[in-house]
Amino acid sequence: MSNNTTEPTSDSDTTSDNQSAQKGPDATDTRADEAMTITVGEFERLTKDLTEWKERCMRSQAEFENVRRRLRKEADEAGTRAVARFVKPIITELDNLERAVLAANPNAFVEFAQGVTMTQSNLLNALQGAGIEAIPCEGLFDPAVHEVLAEEENDTVPKGTIVQIFRAGYKLRDQLVRAAQVIVAKPKTPAG
Repeated sequence: MSNNTTEPTSDSDTTSDNQSAQKGPDATDTRADEAMTITVGEFERLTKDLTEWKERCMRSQAEFENVRRRLRKEADEAGTRAVARFVKPIITELDNLERAVLAANPNAFVEFAQGVTMTQSNLLNALQGAGIEAIPCEGLFDPAVHEVLAEEENDTVPKGTIVQIFRAGYKLRDQLVRAAQVIVAKPKTPAG
């Protein structure tokens, strides 16, 4: 007894096969429902393989989702740790400012000014330690990193030269954090 399953063929199938053979090996048959003969054992093996591949795909998808979630969580935690590392020295300097303000009195102004200057220096060092740098404000105005607040008449420097810094600007590597606010020179208007 054979385990082969076969489909009955009709005369039109035979005619169609003969016509395909006559067209040559490059001709394509456009029939959508061709019969294929396989053994029951092959069918069961293919069904088992299909089931195994489906399970593997589902496991792989689940692993991928787990890895994606874990990486997102690790990235969030790394960001939080970086912010905490950055903020720690700033908090220390805020404490120093608070002590300086509490200790301020007219008789100790020199010490007060020194303490505030040291605190400012420490804050700038903390920013530099995090990769944040002050934007240079010498020379000509650069619209990419400077914001003009006003123009001041000045014949001693070329038009557009920065003559005063109102507020410092900062960048983190190549990314602008805050534009510097500046006052630039313009030619004096003739008296008339």
